[in-house]
Amino acid sequence: MSFMDYIYRVFGFEGDDVKVVKKKNTTPKASYNLKISQKLPDEIDGVKVFYPETFEEIKDKIELLKKNTPFFVDFRACSGYEKNKILDYFHGVIDVLGASEEQVDKNLIIFLPKNMELERE
Repeated sequence: MSFMDYIYRVFGFEGDDVKVVKKKNTTPKASYNLKISQKLPDEIDGVKVFYPETFEEIKDKIELLKKNTPFFVDFRACSGYEKNKILDYFHGVIDVLGASEEQVDKNLIIFLPKNMELERE
C-alpha cells in the first residue's frame, strides 16, 4: 500500500479509481430585469428633474437659476464625457450667479439658486 492509498483510505476513498476532477464554476450569472417602460419622475418633492443625454439639452436650464428656481439633473443617460462637460458649464454659471450645487446621489445633483440651501432630514 502506497502513501496515497493510505490517504485515500483515511478519507473514505477505496482503491486507485479515485480521480481528481476540476470543479466547474457554477456561479450564477446576474440577471437584471429592467423595465424599459418604467417612467422616471418629472419632479422630486416639487422640484423639476432633467435627464440630459447631451450638453445641448441642458445648457438652457441656467434660466431657471436666474429665476430662483432649483432643479435636479440626473446623469444616468449621459456619457462620462457629456457629464463632465455639463458640470464644467454649470460650475461656471454657479460662480457667476452665486448659486450652489449638492450631490444627492451618485448620478443626481441639485442646483440651487442664490440664498437657497438643501435641508436634509
